[in-house]
Amino acid sequence: MSAIRTLIIDDDVAVAGIHHGFLLARGGFDVVAMAHTGQQGIDLAAELAPELVLLDIHLPDMSGLDVLQRLRGHRRPVDVLVITASRELDTVRGAMAGGVLHYLVKPFSSQALNERLDEYVLLRDELASGAAGPLDQASIDRLVAPTRRSAPAETPAGQAALRLPKGLSRPTLDAVIEALKGSPEDVSAAGLALQLGLSRVSARRYLEYLVVHGHARLTPRYGAAGRPENRYLWRR
Repeated sequence: MSAIRTLIIDDDVAVAGIHHGFLLARGGFDVVAMAHTGQQGIDLAAELAPELVLLDIHLPDMSGLDVLQRLRGHRRPVDVLVITASRELDTVRGAMAGGVLHYLVKPFSSQALNERLDEYVLLRDELASGAAGPLDQASIDRLVAPTRRSAPAETPAGQAALRLPKGLSRPTLDAVIEALKGSPEDVSAAGLALQLGLSRVSARRYLEYLVVHGHARLTPRYGAAGRPENRYLWRR
């Protein structure tokens, strides 16, 4: 199947970048855009027609629940996974009423997000396999279950067994780690790629993988103009 077109809506530029990096490292997802206000997210969703939205609740111009309601008014349906620090019962109920697939509370481990994404991919696969005819009750129950299931207890991140996403190799990851550890200051994906003889995209996948698993820190560096450059620093 083709990569899942994904829109990230989060007011924190660094957090949105981490989500982007996780999806890039995991594979199977194509981040078509990142929005940092509710209205920007609504406009980009209408323009780009994503299949999945990672949505924060606390946005500077409106609540994520308002964004969710507007998304539901679009002609083309979109799946929504809420990622937020908001724990209020009314907010959770509003998100459930809006048909979100999952409600993930910050902070969380990369394993927790990966489990939600795994379930979402399986859900899409089952929907695709059942598109040819009517579903029986058991199939419907499996499809509806993700919106009803409560989140499992978090496992300390240090106890989670890390698995490499498809396309990443252990020797190259070890080389990236050694390069990061040996650098006295933060590095860019382009600089690391040149140092190790990798493509820039490949270097960024490894760096974002390390950020997601808490081994490296991402720091956007703002220049005089244009988009910020992401820099990476080993967590000592």
